[in-house]
Amino acid sequence: MDANVDYLGLLNLLRGLQTKGLITQAEAAKIAARLKVSLGADIFIFS
Repeated sequence: MDANVDYLGLLNLLRGLQTKGLITQAEAAKIAARLKVSLGADIFIFS
């Protein structure tokens, strides 16, 4: 699969966890940054 598609799917998962109060916005941002590097995604998301 494309790295950007995988990254977007994982961002949706992180947003769901954040909405349920299981992680904070700061935690989600840190995880998203690590995922972007690890997956090699090159898409830019406005937040």
